[in-house]
Amino acid sequence: MACPLIDDVGLQFIERGCPSLKVIDVSRCEGVSSSGLIFVVRGHRNLLELNAGYCLSELSTALLHQMKNLNHLEVIRIDGARISETSFQVISANCKSLVEIGLSKCVGVTNMGIMRLVSACINLRVLNLTCCHPITDAAISAIAYSCRGLVCLKVESCNMITEKGLCQLGSFCLLLEEIDLTDCCGVNDKGLEYLSRCSELSCLKLGLCTNISNKGLSYISSNCLKIHELDLYRCTGIGDDGLEALSNGCKKLRKLNLSYCNEVSDRGLGYIGRLEELSDLEMRALHKITGVGLEAVAVGCKRLADLDMKHCEKVGDSGFWALAYYSKNLRQINLSYCGISDMALCMVMGNLSRLQEAKLVHLSNCTVEGVELALRACCVRIKKVKLFAPLRFMLSSEILEILHARGCIIRWD
Repeated sequence: MACPLIDDVGLQFIERGCPSLKVIDVSRCEGVSSSGLIFVVRGHRNLLELNAGYCLSELSTALLHQMKNLNHLEVIRIDGARISETSFQVISANCKSLVEIGLSKCVGVTNMGIMRLVSACINLRVLNLTCCHPITDAAISAIAYSCRGLVCLKVESCNMITEKGLCQLGSFCLLLEEIDLTDCCGVNDKGLEYLSRCSELSCLKLGLCTNISNKGLSYISSNCLKIHELDLYRCTGIGDDGLEALSNGCKKLRKLNLSYCNEVSDRGLGYIGRLEELSDLEMRALHKITGVGLEAVAVGCKRLADLDMKHCEKVGDSGFWALAYYSKNLRQINLSYCGISDMALCMVMGNLSRLQEAKLVHLSNCTVEGVELALRACCVRIKKVKLFAPLRFMLSSEILEILHARGCIIRWD
């Protein structure tokens, strides 16, 4: 995987040498082409998994001819390759045991190709169509109807998917556990109402879906009680009322992204504080929150391990004091562009005994002396720290040497 020393010549040597080979992964191996994969495929007709993501420019006719013999293939990933209607014909006709196919960023993916694929490969459980822009509701409907055991669907940046496609998923794919709808601007509240029928959902990504609101989130919160990961990045229609619904329904939530959800205020973070299993919270640039909201999160979310609050400029020291006192499980934190003071920074860095990584760029209310004291307070355990570039020449050589000696990686921004 991603090995520059592997090439077609090397693959030629394993053509007949590994009769028991079941899995081949040459993803991101720049020296491998269809010619090299032909050797592998030709010598291993019982291959179960072929991962050639981002190493093939296209599926050649010769490779497709050899793939006709892979009757037992269960997983194929050809992300980034050019694919034709002929490719779909060969795969659908000969690889009917497929349970996973990766077509992320493939050129040539069409509705007709997907329809042909799923009409034969009805056992698909994982389908990655990320950035396959021509895909519309017609393809999603075909997937839903044929692949009723689907558990994971990735359609990021497929902008022509609308509530019609989600209606079909909500009607037939009731085992769906993960769906990535990031940057699918056709997704709206009605679509989320349909999707909420998939009560097994555990991971839902809605970043950049600007047509959804608190109403849509309430549908999800009422019916998808198993969700543990939710991405609402830049969902500007989501506010405090939506987070109230979320806290009432999705009690198992562990990972949440609220960055740039501009309508979220301290009241909304109060609801987030009810999510006792939350371990990963990203809430960049929430300009309406203050120390009151951060305190609610710190007090309520005792399992919080990763907190990103970059550009939360109105949070005062009271919130950071609470963080230092209550958030004992924090391992990673991003405080860049926050209004934290010297004293509060020292408390956070010194009291959080499990902290391993911190991003501390552009702390306008902190002095050089304050940053140095904070680094001294955590230098025994910190593994990575990101600092404002000019501090390279302002911090004492002693503290920099101590950090380096203890294996801490310093990034300068």
